[in-house]
Amino acid sequence: MISIELNKQLRRNGYWVVLGSLAVIAAIVTLIIATTSAATPERLGDYGSVIPNSSGLTMAAVALNSLLLFMIPLAVAIFAGESIAGEASWGSLRYVLARPTSRHRILVSKLVVAGALSFLAVLVVSASGLLSGVAAFGWHPLSVIDLQHASPFSSGVSTFSAIAGLGRIGLASVIVSGVMLSTFSFAFLCSVLTDRPFTAVSGGLLLTFVSRALDNIPGLHALGSWLPVTDNGTGLWTKVLFQPTELGGLAHLAVVQVVYAAAFLGIAAFYFNRKDVLS
Repeated sequence: MISIELNKQLRRNGYWVVLGSLAVIAAIVTLIIATTSAATPERLGDYGSVIPNSSGLTMAAVALNSLLLFMIPLAVAIFAGESIAGEASWGSLRYVLARPTSRHRILVSKLVVAGALSFLAVLVVSASGLLSGVAAFGWHPLSVIDLQHASPFSSGVSTFSAIAGLGRIGLASVIVSGVMLSTFSFAFLCSVLTDRPFTAVSGGLLLTFVSRALDNIPGLHALGSWLPVTDNGTGLWTKVLFQPTELGGLAHLAVVQVVYAAAFLGIAAFYFNRKDVLS
């Protein structure tokens, strides 16, 4: 079922347009920085910064940081939101459900494929930033300025060899994918609840923006650490670029994302297995 679903989704031109757009935008970010501010420090969330022309590896991190605000959540919402609502809108979902296969297996196959494509979207961003960065600035060790621990007596710079830096970028990409788990799960739930793909995609983005808006309301500060998407949470991936690496906040972030994902996907499974989704 998973291979069949994957082959079907990969034949959709729209998905390739999404992935291609992410790659192009990441490369454009590199081009703009290389021609205008190659020696100017670029911030990575609230915790660090890099000097782009010090290494091409820096542009992978800059691309992730730049596209995490909107483009990555949009791509994730598209892959999750289109998974079931897309077939319902085309009228082909009834034929899928007519097969001698349980609805549970159908749902799981769509969930796995949508999740794999969402993860691929994050990898495309980091890979495009990496390749364009290396082409512009070369293959050199990665140096990241730790803004939390920098002082007049310490530069707070963490330096990794090119290979080690590549590994850290890979780990950062995995964490960014994890940050998108609640957005993905809610868009997938919306895809089950509606037969309009645009509504499902919008639902995933709405969760992201509303959660971030609530996080920035001073009176709700105590609630911030338990919201699905926050400014602080989306910036925690940068901590793997420092030495020593502090993983405390990442553990809490993982718990929050898993709880929301379990709730959203549990509701989606309950509804899909019991509700007449063809109406």
